[in-house]
Amino acid sequence: MPVRHLRISGVRNLQPLVIDPHPHVNFIYGDNGSGKTSILEAIAVMASGKSFRTSQLKHVLSHDHDRMEMRVGLSDPDLGECDMESLRLKSGDHLLKLNGSVLTSQAEAAHWLPVQIIEPNTFKLLSGSPEERRAFIDWGVFHVEHTFMDQWKTFRKHLKQRNAVLKQKEAEWLDVWNDGFIESAEAIDAQRRAYLSRFKPEFERILKQLDPEIGVSLAYYPGWEKDSKLADVMQRQQERDMVLGYTQSGPHRAELRIKCDKQPAAEILSRGQQKTVVAALKIAQGALFQQESKRSTIYLVDDLASELDEKHRFALCRLLEELKCQVFITSIDKEKLTDVWKPVASKVFHVEHGNLNEETPNE
Repeated sequence: MPVRHLRISGVRNLQPLVIDPHPHVNFIYGDNGSGKTSILEAIAVMASGKSFRTSQLKHVLSHDHDRMEMRVGLSDPDLGECDMESLRLKSGDHLLKLNGSVLTSQAEAAHWLPVQIIEPNTFKLLSGSPEERRAFIDWGVFHVEHTFMDQWKTFRKHLKQRNAVLKQKEAEWLDVWNDGFIESAEAIDAQRRAYLSRFKPEFERILKQLDPEIGVSLAYYPGWEKDSKLADVMQRQQERDMVLGYTQSGPHRAELRIKCDKQPAAEILSRGQQKTVVAALKIAQGALFQQESKRSTIYLVDDLASELDEKHRFALCRLLEELKCQVFITSIDKEKLTDVWKPVASKVFHVEHGNLNEETPNE
C-alpha cells in the first residue's frame, strides 16, 4: 500500500509541501530541527490519529496556522487506489475523508494505511506500560482479523457498564453484564493467542537475522489467572471488584511479557540491544501482515543512525529491502543512510528550514 502522493500543510515548522514518494525507499536527511521527522509524523497522524512525538495533537499544528491539512494518495493491488484527506483545526475539530466520503472511524484510515514506526522512543515497547504492548498485539490482530474491532467495541461496552454497576454497588445487576463481558473477552483472547502463535516464530527468525546473540522469549498473559476460566476468576473476585469499583481481570489487563533469561528484557539488555529487539518486533509484525494479507506495511524509520550501529543498520535495511515495502527513513547524515543501504529503487530528499527538496541521482 505505497503512498504515491503526499501533501502536507500546517504541520510544525514544515513549509507546505507536495511530493511523489518512491514506492520503495525514501531517504530524508537534514539537520536537527529541519522538519524531516515532521514528515513521518504527519503520515503517522493520518494512519492512526496519533503522533509518536506528543500525546496532544495541538502541538503538531504549526504556530502560524489555524489548521493542519494532509492528503495522501494510496495505491494497492487489491484494494485499488484512493485519496485520503485529514483536516484538523486548532479548535480540535477533525474531518477525515476517503475518496471524498467522510470516515466516521479512524480504524478505516488505519486499514488503508498500515504503518509501522521505528523511532528513538520505540524501545519503550520493552520498558513502557503493558498498554503499549497490548496495542502492539492488537495492531497485528486488527489487520488480519476482520471481526476484531467489533469484538473490541462490544467488550469495551460491557466493561464500561460492568464498572458502572460496580461503582454504584448494584450487585443484582452484575449478572446482566457478566455473560456478555465474558463472551467478548474470551473471543478477544482467542484471537490474540492465535495471532501470537503465528507471530512468535516470525519474530524469532527476524531477531536471529538482526542479532543472533540476543536471546529473547515472548510470553502472553491473558489478563487473568493463566490456567483458570475467566468466569471462575470473576466469581472469586466479584466482592473485591465491588470494593474497588472496577473490573480487575479481563483482556484490558493482558500483557505481552518480553524476557531474557527469565527476567524482563528491559532490565537485562543494553539500550542498543533493546532497540534491536524492538526493530525485530516491528519488522516481524510487518512481515507477518504481508504474508497473511498479501499487502505491505509502510515503515517510518526516524533517525536511523542514532538508533543502531552500522552492523545493525545494515541488517535492518536488508530485511526491509527483502519485504519490498515502502520505507520513509530519516537521518542527519546522508551518507549514513545511503552507505549502508544502496537499493536501486529509491529517492533522496533534503530538508532545510522546513523546506523539502528532492535531489537528483548522484547529487
